[in-house]
Amino acid sequence: MGLFNRLGAALSADADPAALRQEIARLERQLAAQQEAAIERQALLQSVVDAAPAAIVLLDEIGTIRFTNAVARDLFFEGTPPEGQNFLLLLASVPEPLRKALLADGDHIFSFGHHGETETYQVAKRHLTLDGQPHSLLTVRNMTVELSRQENAVLRKAIRVIHHEFANSLAPVLSLLRSARAKLNKPDSTAKLEQMLTVIEDRVSHLNVFLSGFAALGRLPEPRLQDVEWEEFVGRLRPLLDDIVIGPAPAGKGWFDPAQVQQILINLVKNAREAGSPVQEIVLDVAAVPEGGFRASVADRGQGMNDEALEHAMVPSFTTKSHGSGMGLTLCREIVDAHRGRLRIARREGGGIAVSFWLPPREVVGSSGSLSRARLSLSRS
Repeated sequence: MGLFNRLGAALSADADPAALRQEIARLERQLAAQQEAAIERQALLQSVVDAAPAAIVLLDEIGTIRFTNAVARDLFFEGTPPEGQNFLLLLASVPEPLRKALLADGDHIFSFGHHGETETYQVAKRHLTLDGQPHSLLTVRNMTVELSRQENAVLRKAIRVIHHEFANSLAPVLSLLRSARAKLNKPDSTAKLEQMLTVIEDRVSHLNVFLSGFAALGRLPEPRLQDVEWEEFVGRLRPLLDDIVIGPAPAGKGWFDPAQVQQILINLVKNAREAGSPVQEIVLDVAAVPEGGFRASVADRGQGMNDEALEHAMVPSFTTKSHGSGMGLTLCREIVDAHRGRLRIARREGGGIAVSFWLPPREVVGSSGSLSRARLSLSRS
C-alpha cells in the first residue's frame, strides 16, 4: 500500500485518533529516512565526482552553471562555487585559444601556455537532457603527465631500437675487421679482404641511413598551416610524379603545410615503387570526405605486406627492404599527427597496399595554445 493510501485509510471517518497519530508518526519517520538516504546518495555522488581527475561542469541551455566538481572549481573558479553564474560570460575574459577550446563541440586536445609553462588538456563536451531540458556536460582533463609518460616510453623504445641497430651492425663489423687484420700479410687473401670490406661498407652505410632517418624525426618542424587550393597543390605534384596515375584534384581548400604534405606523398610513392609496383598501377588520389577535411591516398600493386609487416609498419627502423631505413612511414605519420590527422595502412583488394591519411578542416585544427599549471581563473578580475 502506498504512502497516500495508508494516510487516506488513517484519516477515514471511523479511524482511531491514537492510531492516526501513530500512523502519521510512522510516515514522518519513513519520510525522514528517505530524505536522509537521498542526502547520503547525493553526498556519495558528489564525493565520487569530486574524486574524478577531470574537471566537470554542467551547463543549462543558456549557459548557466548548474553543477561543478572540485577539480573544476579549483581549475576555473579559484575554489569558489560558481553555480548560478553564466559560463559564457565568464569565458569572455579568458585568452581566445582557451575560450575556443572550451566552447567547441566534440573531443579535442589542446595546449595553453602561461608564465613560461605549458600543459596539455583534453576537452570533451556532451549534450544531454535533464528534466526535459537540454544541458551540456563539459569535461577537461589534464593530459600533461600522461603525455610525458608516453614520451618517455617512446624515448626508451627509441633507445632500444638504436641499440639493436648498432649491436646488429657493429658485432659483425668488428668480427670482420679482426679477420681482415689477420689476412693483411697473406698475398692470396685479396679476394677475401675485398669481400669483407664490402660487407663492412654495407653495414656502415645502413647505419648512416638509419641514423639519418632518426635525425629527420628529431628535426621535423612544426607545420606552417595555411589555406591551400587543392587544384594548385595537385598541379605542382604532377611534374614530380608524372609516371603514376594522379586523380583529379577536389574543389576547395585544405588547411595544411604544403611542403610537408608534399613530402608525405613523395615518400609514399617512393615506397610504392620500391615495393615492386608497376608505375602505371600506382594511384594517387585526394578527395573530400563527409566528416569534413580531405583524405589523400597512394595505392599500389606491389608485393604487399604480411600480417607482421602490416602490424609493425609504423615502428621506427622496421622495414622489409634490404637497404631500407624503416623511417619513411614513421616520418609520414609524424607529419600527419602534427596536422592532427590520421594515417592508415591497409591491404589493397587485388594485391598491393593502400596508404591513406586524413587532414582535418581548419576549424578542427584550430590554433595552438597552452594552459598553465596555475589555476585557469575565469573570474573577470
